[in-house]
Amino acid sequence: MPPVPELKIGSGIDDGRVRLEVLVPSWLLSIVSHIVLFFAMALILRGCSSSGTVGPNVGEGTFREIGLHVPREAVEKPVDQNAEANPNEALTRDDGTPQLEKSIVGDDKSINDLLSVPTNSALPVLGPGLATSRRSPIDAKELIKSSGRRPSGGEETSGHGQTTFFDIAAKGNRFVYVLDRSGSMYDHGAIRVAKEELVVSLAALEQTQQFQLVFYNQGVLELTGNGDRPAMQWATDINRTLARQFISSVQPDGGTDHLPALKKALRYQPENLFFLTDADQPILSARELNEIKTANNGRTAIHCVEFGKGSELSSDNFLKKLARDNGGTYRYRDVTKFGRR
Repeated sequence: MPPVPELKIGSGIDDGRVRLEVLVPSWLLSIVSHIVLFFAMALILRGCSSSGTVGPNVGEGTFREIGLHVPREAVEKPVDQNAEANPNEALTRDDGTPQLEKSIVGDDKSINDLLSVPTNSALPVLGPGLATSRRSPIDAKELIKSSGRRPSGGEETSGHGQTTFFDIAAKGNRFVYVLDRSGSMYDHGAIRVAKEELVVSLAALEQTQQFQLVFYNQGVLELTGNGDRPAMQWATDINRTLARQFISSVQPDGGTDHLPALKKALRYQPENLFFLTDADQPILSARELNEIKTANNGRTAIHCVEFGKGSELSSDNFLKKLARDNGGTYRYRDVTKFGRR
């Protein structure tokens, strides 16, 4: 047990004062000092609570209001949440300086017009045109307006553009290409050369002109474009892209039958027909040549391109006669030289 405090009273007197000595343990002094400090803090907190700054009644006193400053213009002009953003308006930074120029954020009208389908069914820009009609230059103006592109020079008024196929130049509005796709067209890469020349020829056409592609062996393949049935196609960028896809899908195979393909091509009533074959057999007989001439009746110029092996022979053949009888041009190409291209 801790010792009991002792109270000692001195027996003497120092300087007239009675000396009282009390001995108290240190732990007792610590407890007493903490109790005194606790009561002092309680009195201070109670005083603060009564003034409304701290305590359970906080919030009942007076506080300064804070908030965000809203410009007057923003209040007078509310934002329409349903309104679409205008891409032609310049974007600005916080300091009011332009961030993007108007020309950068504007729409490319030519792209939108190119991908849109015109509503005028009489003048189709995408997909097939009318095979039996011949459009006049006045009709072509609507086509030019809706497609967003204009031909250069006098083509807007004349309506007759020009293209070439194996150095045969031809003018007109309607062109049909008839290409042999028999198995022999594999030799010396003949089919590859024919396809390349065909794509170049189509690229020279204007959108006011029309075209059709016919590949044949013992059967016939025709370009349908965006339609369900084969028909003449306006030479727009999209239709020429569809034509290139069709051309790349064609592969040589089988034998050769010229007459059905030529008859089908003439039904489109083109102004120019390009006919390419590497087959000297079978030939078109005199009767078949006359049948084609009668069916054509001078409406279509038939241009013939012959793929042969070796130098061109001077003798006459059915392709030269076909071109001569129908107002066309004849060209010869040696396929053995294609490998060096």
